[in-house]
Amino acid sequence: MKMTTRVAYDNMKYYKSRNILVGIAVILTTLLLFVVPTVGKGMIDLQFAATNKLYPSWHALYRGVDKKTTEELAAHKDISKYGLRSDAGSMNVEGASVSLTFLDQGGMDLYKLKLAKGELPQAVSDIVVSKGILKALGQAGDIGDTITVPYQIYRNGELDFTEEKEFRITGFFEDSTISQEEKAYTALVSEAFIQQEIPEEQIVYRFLLQIDDAGRPTTTEIEERVKLIAAKFDIPENETNINSEYLLANYVDPTLIPGIAMIMLIIVVAGVITIYSIYYVSMKQRVQEFGRLKAIGATKRQIKQIVLREGFCIAALATPIGLILGTLLSQTVLFTFAKSLNKDGAFQQAVSEIIKEKDVSFIYWWAYLLAIVVTFTTVYFSLVRPMRTAAKVSEVEAMRMQGTGKKRSERKGFSYLTIGRLTRRNLTDNKKKSVITICSMAITGVFLMVVATVIACANPRESANSTLVGQYEIMPMVEENNKEHPEYKWSMVQQDNPLNQELRQQIEQLDGVKRVDEFTTVLVTGEIFGEGGMEMINGIPEEYKEELEKGITEGSVTYEELKSGDKVIIDRTLLYWFPNLRVGDKLKLTIHDGEQTYTKEVEISAIGEYGSGMTNYAYLIMAKEAADKLCQYNNVRFYHILADKDYDKDLEASLKQLVRESGRIEMRTWQEEYESWKSSMTLTSGACYAFLGILGLISVMNLINTMINSVYVRKKELGMMQAIGMSDSQLMKMLQLEGLFYTLGTLIITIGLGSLAGYPVFLVFKTKGLFEITTYHYPLTVALVVSGVLLIIQILLAIGISKSVRKDSLIERIRFSD
Repeated sequence: MKMTTRVAYDNMKYYKSRNILVGIAVILTTLLLFVVPTVGKGMIDLQFAATNKLYPSWHALYRGVDKKTTEELAAHKDISKYGLRSDAGSMNVEGASVSLTFLDQGGMDLYKLKLAKGELPQAVSDIVVSKGILKALGQAGDIGDTITVPYQIYRNGELDFTEEKEFRITGFFEDSTISQEEKAYTALVSEAFIQQEIPEEQIVYRFLLQIDDAGRPTTTEIEERVKLIAAKFDIPENETNINSEYLLANYVDPTLIPGIAMIMLIIVVAGVITIYSIYYVSMKQRVQEFGRLKAIGATKRQIKQIVLREGFCIAALATPIGLILGTLLSQTVLFTFAKSLNKDGAFQQAVSEIIKEKDVSFIYWWAYLLAIVVTFTTVYFSLVRPMRTAAKVSEVEAMRMQGTGKKRSERKGFSYLTIGRLTRRNLTDNKKKSVITICSMAITGVFLMVVATVIACANPRESANSTLVGQYEIMPMVEENNKEHPEYKWSMVQQDNPLNQELRQQIEQLDGVKRVDEFTTVLVTGEIFGEGGMEMINGIPEEYKEELEKGITEGSVTYEELKSGDKVIIDRTLLYWFPNLRVGDKLKLTIHDGEQTYTKEVEISAIGEYGSGMTNYAYLIMAKEAADKLCQYNNVRFYHILADKDYDKDLEASLKQLVRESGRIEMRTWQEEYESWKSSMTLTSGACYAFLGILGLISVMNLINTMINSVYVRKKELGMMQAIGMSDSQLMKMLQLEGLFYTLGTLIITIGLGSLAGYPVFLVFKTKGLFEITTYHYPLTVALVVSGVLLIIQILLAIGISKSVRKDSLIERIRFSD
């Protein structure tokens, strides 16, 4: 036992250059194995802590539930906690939005709401308000005081006319920062008030619930039980809302563990391949060593133990370094992540407070243990094949320097030698070594190209272009079901549309505006959309006919044919709600034109895929000319403004002035969409490339070892060749050609296979609508960077090895013994 340990230790010191490379590979592997779960768990803990701080604690809610059903649900055996909420209406005040809501004590608890002082309303005239609400009302008061409130009640599915009533203040809410900024508040009224104001058959509740979580069910199990309860009480699926964020923050998500396990497996595979290949390519020079050990009595088991303990000694020295670096890196990444968040949002503010108050610890003891165990397991699997190879070496083979028992192949002779022929001979002498080196680097490269493809396709500019046509979007204010403001109904807006020719001319005259494109909307209903269901026909102007026809994925129709008004394209998104729609189906639609309606039949001629900026969430598409003919009133719903610049401060200020002066229109900007996408994608892409960069370094260790070892075992041969006339420049050229072979081999597989694998992944992301990906973009920049980095590494490596060889004199190199 002591002998094998001593030999292993001496070998580790003797083969210092090779073992340094192994050590670096182990350090990087340990670092990744520690950083990935630590950063992942840290970010999750941060977000979950913020979620628990802000989000309500109900698992799900059922909308549109009557009083009798709430009583039956409350008695269900799977429901451990419940609460009730009912929306009565809203206050009619200028400059603020104040909803009137009933919440019982269970609802207050599940929404994590507490009164700053006072108690919940009980009587018909009781109310809970806040200072912000009193300010919006222009009144003052305290507990027990009376205030006059103008309000609108929901009756028959819409806000009724304004009424006034005196309420007695029974309690106060604290105004949150976001409520004050957005001037959006909630006042609490009693259930008695709702029962007095709303006909009994129209009173509906939101039933808030927590599922009994004995046995720690997963998020999937909780969701399934919520849906089963809903089905039992005939509650429609679209009236069920699951609090996914809260569930993820407090229960095990079964999809999360496989994802983390897959990432860890990729790291382990990269480490195994690299460490194994480093030992494999250096095994030949150690044949004599193992043979001599056998000759003096070492058993196969002892030979294996020597190789294993040598590897474990290196791991024991390298792993702590990897853990220290991993700790520093993970803490830096997590704090940088927290600081990079936009501090304007409530969620981001909560994250900042959690960091400041140190509510979440980023030190996980299990992450250290996991990294150590997996690192040593990785080293062990890397050494299995080298241990077997070493144990098979016989004493005779060692003396004859035959490597692993195979007969020395006859080398092909040449009438004259060139640098190219020498390079080819050196590479083909051990094809397996060359293949292993190339494949170990190419695996990481392929993975990098696939991830780079997704990131390239999720370009913030493309995503912003997909969600908004042009640089600015102006639309009229529309609010349905409010008797107090019937002018905001779309049917009334059509008859006095603020998007008129006068406004259009004003916009077109502004400096920096190229043109203004009008998109029109026609409101339709039909049996296909269910009772009370509404859809919209989107009138696309002729300037977009090429984009419209290009987006067709099924069926066929031209823009000219769409002008007839008898044909439509449906966006594939509509199939999510109505999966039975097919090309060729006839749709019998009721057209709503102002206050008038009439019936028209249209044919689905094609199905297409378009960004939300193109559809404006209206998924029945016609030519604008045809959509205009369906209405006698002005049905322009959007002005898409194309400008000279993506962001023009002066132009934006002028447009905002027009919006303020009108008082009936609102605006959305491309720059806002772009900044939002850019912020989210910067964090995502940075994390991905950092992970892959470290993974790539592990693989590069293999290239370095291969080239160093290749020169080391040929040191005597190279010395003899230089003695008979090979110049230093020719030696340098030969080393560069060898490195270029590995580099080009790696790049061919990386770029070729990575490009082929990236496209199907893009299609999956596009189909599922992830990152708003719509267009394929080849990651050319990443491909060029990878190529450049590998070429630079290869050149520097060749220069370094050449200098190292030249340090010894020709006599010393010729005398060199393996």
